[in-house]
Amino acid sequence: MAWKKYADLHGAQAPAKKLYEAGTVPINYSAWPLEQPATQYAALNADIDTDVIVIGAGLAGSSVALHLAERGIRTVLLEADQPGAGASGRNAGHIQPYLSSLEPLQDFADGGRKFLDYFTSHRNIIVDLCQKHGIAADVHQPGMIDAAKKPSAELDKKAKLWQAQGYNIDIIGADTLQHMLGTDVYQHGLLWHEGGQVNPYLFTNGMVTAALNLGAQVYGDSRVLACEPVGSNWRIRTAQGSVTAGQVVICTSGHTGNAFFPELQNTHYPLVACGMATRPLSAELLAAINPSRSVFTQYPAGLFPIVIDERNRLVTATIPGMHNAQNAEKYFAYFLRYLHRTFPITRNANITMESYWTGMTANSSHHYDKCYPKLYQVAKGVHGLMNFGSWGNLQGPMMGMNLAHAIADGRIDDCVLPIEKPQAVRFPSLFETKIRRTLIPIARAADRFDLT
Repeated sequence: MAWKKYADLHGAQAPAKKLYEAGTVPINYSAWPLEQPATQYAALNADIDTDVIVIGAGLAGSSVALHLAERGIRTVLLEADQPGAGASGRNAGHIQPYLSSLEPLQDFADGGRKFLDYFTSHRNIIVDLCQKHGIAADVHQPGMIDAAKKPSAELDKKAKLWQAQGYNIDIIGADTLQHMLGTDVYQHGLLWHEGGQVNPYLFTNGMVTAALNLGAQVYGDSRVLACEPVGSNWRIRTAQGSVTAGQVVICTSGHTGNAFFPELQNTHYPLVACGMATRPLSAELLAAINPSRSVFTQYPAGLFPIVIDERNRLVTATIPGMHNAQNAEKYFAYFLRYLHRTFPITRNANITMESYWTGMTANSSHHYDKCYPKLYQVAKGVHGLMNFGSWGNLQGPMMGMNLAHAIADGRIDDCVLPIEKPQAVRFPSLFETKIRRTLIPIARAADRFDLT
């Protein structure tokens, strides 16, 4: 099916190619928004003051605002669009309870011990926040499976590493994988019992609502145009108003190109990802495709991680080719070929696409397994929390909570992330070029010809 036909089915013209490449396709193209529109927050239209200004209402910024408000700190949350409109409302919905690698922690002053302890202690933060604040975000912990076609010493090593941190992990073989996933393609894997799924858009908006209920002020459609010092405070200006506060927290991540703090420009490696969702599947298909409803990713490349959401849709994500992110039918065809190889029952089934969209990730390194979030001190009283890569669902709210508590206690140095000065990366397009032009095409070919 041609892209134009896909767009026409939705009663709209296809967004411009540049929006797909920028990861700024309108959020309603994502699979995750509510059937009914979420709360629309009015623009700031007055000059006000507060204790802390948070810029960016994604997973991290919403968490900062929520946890500041919970501690009685006057907080204003500003969003250029509406909450969850960026990567926080576009990702694949996984709750990955582990880190890509522990190696970068060696560069932390304490060898990363404080960060790792905090991470493992709060690995259930999404479930905890949903329960605490009554957030309905389709959050479940059916477990997460890393499945490999061949025995993998690396997977076994990973299991032992995280078991030593107190994690509940099973090393599983072909029989268990076939029972749980409904396919005999995979022979070896890990079952992370603490893994799961969440609707990230609803979760982000739920944190915003909770912050509002605790006294925070929230403004949408309020793009920051300028930031200027006023004595020991900062004044943030938007098109129709301003906010003055002693502290500012910037959580704009992959959308951090701004003129008001140019120090933050080019401090990350951007990477465009695309997401897809099928139309709801029949009970027969759901009984055959991943009947355990575990979150499922393929090791080592993870080309098509699969979540089955509350509407019985398959939701997945992948990396599009260079300058070709708008080609919905191409990447859905890739996904269908994967389904047909892996689950033979799908070969004669009518599985169609309901949603296609892109999002922008911000990575702190051009090496995937070294991507850790960054905490910047931009100026006195101004901090940036960003660059969560593909791990934002868990680390965004977790690090947002940690930063908020440090601000409330007046001990910013107690944050578990080291505080760094912003520094422009060399060759910011390197990571994206390497992934989209080289590594993903090779991984697709290897998977297709059963070379993994």
